[in-house]
Amino acid sequence: MGFIRMMNPEKDLEGLADLLEEAFGSDLSQEGQELIRDLRLLGKMGPLSGLLFALDSALRGEFKGFVWDEGGKVAGNVSVSQAGWDRWHISNVAVASAYRSRGIARRLMQAALTYIWEQGGRWVTLQVREDNPVAVSLYRSLGFEELGKVVEMELEVPAKPLPPGNQAVEFDLSRWMDEYELATESIPSGLLWLERPSPEGFRPLSFNPFLNRLAYLAQGYDLHHVMVLKDGEMVATAALWKSLWGKRHKLQFLIHPEVRGEVEEALARSILKPLAKPFRGVAYTKIPAEYEELVRILEKAGFKTVRVLIQMRLDLESADKEVLSYGRGEDEDFEDA
Repeated sequence: MGFIRMMNPEKDLEGLADLLEEAFGSDLSQEGQELIRDLRLLGKMGPLSGLLFALDSALRGEFKGFVWDEGGKVAGNVSVSQAGWDRWHISNVAVASAYRSRGIARRLMQAALTYIWEQGGRWVTLQVREDNPVAVSLYRSLGFEELGKVVEMELEVPAKPLPPGNQAVEFDLSRWMDEYELATESIPSGLLWLERPSPEGFRPLSFNPFLNRLAYLAQGYDLHHVMVLKDGEMVATAALWKSLWGKRHKLQFLIHPEVRGEVEEALARSILKPLAKPFRGVAYTKIPAEYEELVRILEKAGFKTVRVLIQMRLDLESADKEVLSYGRGEDEDFEDA
C-alpha cells in the first residue's frame, strides 16, 4: 500500500528523474531535459545534496512538493513553487504507468492544494496539454478554470520563403513604451492575469541602435526587431533573439486584436529573414491560441506545433473545502518525510 509524503531531496531525486522521464518522455522540452539532468546529478551526490538544500533556500524552493511512495519507489509526484505572495504554481504532476487508475494523481493534487492553502496561498496555477483529456478533467473537477491556451511552435530547418508582399519596418527604439502598451492590449485577458508584462521588459538596453545591438551581442544574441504601423499607431511587433551559439532562438509576436488576420504575413516575412538560411539549434515561439492566422503562416514557413497548453487557475478561497482537507482524516495515509 502506497502513501503520500513530502519530497525528500536526499533520497527522491533520482527516482523523480526516472518518473518524469517515463511520464513525459519525448515530450520533454529542453528545460525539462535539463531538469532531469540536474535531478540525476543532485541525486548522485547523496548526503551532499542534502547539505546543498539546507544551505540554499532558492534550491529548496525549486524541489518542493509531494511524492507517492510505493514500497520505497517514487511512483507519483506533484511539485509546488511560490510565484508571488499569494500565488503558487503546480507542475510535474506524474504517476508511473504501473500505478495509474488508482486515484493517485487526485490525492497528490489534494495534498498539494491543502499545503498551499495552509501556507497562506490563494491562487494556484498550472498548465496542461490540450490533448491530455484525463488530466484536464481532473483539474476541472478540482475547481480549476481555463485562463487561455498557448501554442508552442518550433523550427529546426531553414524557414521556407513566403509569397512576396508587405514588409514590417525596423523597430523604433524610442517607441518602446508603445510596445509595452501594445502588449497589454494584445495579450488575452486570462493570459495577462497570469503574467502581466512590465515596462522594464520592453526598455531597450540603449537608445542608440548600434549600441543596443552591441549590448545584445555581448549577451550572446543577435536581436532583430520589427513593427507594423497603422495610421501612425503601433499595431504589431515581432522580435527574434538569434543565439550566437546556435542553441535556442526565441521569437516573440504581439498583434493587436483589431488587426489580426491583416498583418501576420508581413510580420513573419520580415522577422524570419535571419532564419531563411541554414542555422544551428531550434527557433521557438509561444503565442496565444487566438493568433490563429499567425499559426497558419508560421506553419507555411516550416514551423511545427509542438504542443498546445491550457493555462488554468484555482481560487482557493472559493474552492470546495473538501478538496482542501486532504491528510486531516483519521483514515488518510498522508505522511511527512
